[in-house]
Amino acid sequence: MNRFTDLHMCDFTASEHAQHLHSLAEQYVRETEAYDRSVCTGPTVRGEILPASRREFALVNSHARELLDSLCQRHPQHRRREIRRAIQTIDRRLVHA
Repeated sequence: MNRFTDLHMCDFTASEHAQHLHSLAEQYVRETEAYDRSVCTGPTVRGEILPASRREFALVNSHARELLDSLCQRHPQHRRREIRRAIQTIDRRLVHA
């Protein structure tokens, strides 16, 4: 193969680091959505349930913060910023699905 083909026409596979970030992001989205569904009584918009009161809003935000803190502590090989970016990528995919 020529140099162009070697550089640009290869199989793109995510690194182990990126795959792990992706799985952490999926876990975060799964767990926060499950918690939200157990707490919230508001309407469902684009497949996500919304809080109906300030109390519910505070509960889901508190849980989301605690879960992110826990993931960051259990997986110090990833920066908080990396995990948040991976979560945002997962969230965007769900919204545009």
